[in-house]
Amino acid sequence: MKASEDEANPGHPFSVRNEGLIAKVRKRIQEECCVTVRMMADEFGVNRETIRQFLVEDLGKRKVVSQFVPHALSDDQRHELVQYAKDIIKTARRNKIS
Repeated sequence: MKASEDEANPGHPFSVRNEGLIAKVRKRIQEECCVTVRMMADEFGVNRETIRQFLVEDLGKRKVVSQFVPHALSDDQRHELVQYAKDIIKTARRNKIS
């Protein structure tokens, strides 16, 4: 169905899903991780649900404490978290009250 056909059917949803807009959303969240869905929707002239779908379905993000984060950690992030956890355990054992 072409865009002109969408316009001929006023009750039919119009899709703004395109790689260019997805790339803009990706770039925007890389520049500022605290940007909100509402801010991006206003900036790009689309509705909030469209931005949310891009983040979740196309960019693999999920909402955690009002920010979108990757579903999976990179190898470096995973290594850092393991090291951090080991340091906490080591400190807890060293400071353990008997």
